[in-house]
Amino acid sequence: MYIKTSCEIHDKIEIEKHYPGRFGAPGMPREKKKKKTPEDVARQNYWRRCRELRRTMELNFGAGDFHVTLTCRKDERPSKEEASKVIRKFRDELRKAYKKQGWELKYIITCETGERGAVHWHMIVNNMHSSTTSTSTMINKLWKLGRTYISPMDDSGDYKLLAEYIVKETNRRMENEETIEKLSYMISRNLIRPKVKEEKVRARSWRKEPTVPPGWTLVPGSLVNGVNKFTGWPYQHYTIRKEAGTDEDSGYLHRHKHKGT
Repeated sequence: MYIKTSCEIHDKIEIEKHYPGRFGAPGMPREKKKKKTPEDVARQNYWRRCRELRRTMELNFGAGDFHVTLTCRKDERPSKEEASKVIRKFRDELRKAYKKQGWELKYIITCETGERGAVHWHMIVNNMHSSTTSTSTMINKLWKLGRTYISPMDDSGDYKLLAEYIVKETNRRMENEETIEKLSYMISRNLIRPKVKEEKVRARSWRKEPTVPPGWTLVPGSLVNGVNKFTGWPYQHYTIRKEAGTDEDSGYLHRHKHKGT
């Protein structure tokens, strides 16, 4: 028996397979396991945070939404104690401006400190507009401490590099005690959070080349067959994507139970 987890993100499903606990699969060879070091734990936590943030980004933002950088003039840079108050005030003002238009603000915000100590923020925000105003207009009007740089997000639907950048920078700031935030980034409560479904598959192993159900295709480069160096047991993960023109509600997660696939 092995564990199969699935996370659905729009037109794709990320699938992971591993053996439960310390026992693995009966009769299967097990490679030598390794004891985790603090560095190993940190790398594992970093990878998990990147995955969680990337999935959240991909579920809630897309082409046309904004990646915003908010900078401060040299004589108006806040201290690390003041930084959180500054960005929270701006967020609250932007939220009020959205609400007046009947819009709902969605955001992810992180703080960054440059090599010379210049503090600035990165913000992922949903782009809204009407005949009288827009997100970019609101941001430029409300941010008074320096310049704003607003870039539209691409249409790839894959924000792995952006998520890694945010997590890497904020982890560094927390380790160096450069921030008083308990979380490495702020995220609005109205965002859809990724849901992972887990099932126990009653099979001794899986195929190295997974069976892809009709109407789906294996994402190139996503298939990985490896061995967990800490447990010594093999694992597999890959992503399948819905083919264009197929039924929107394929019900893959509910109807397809391919044992050993």
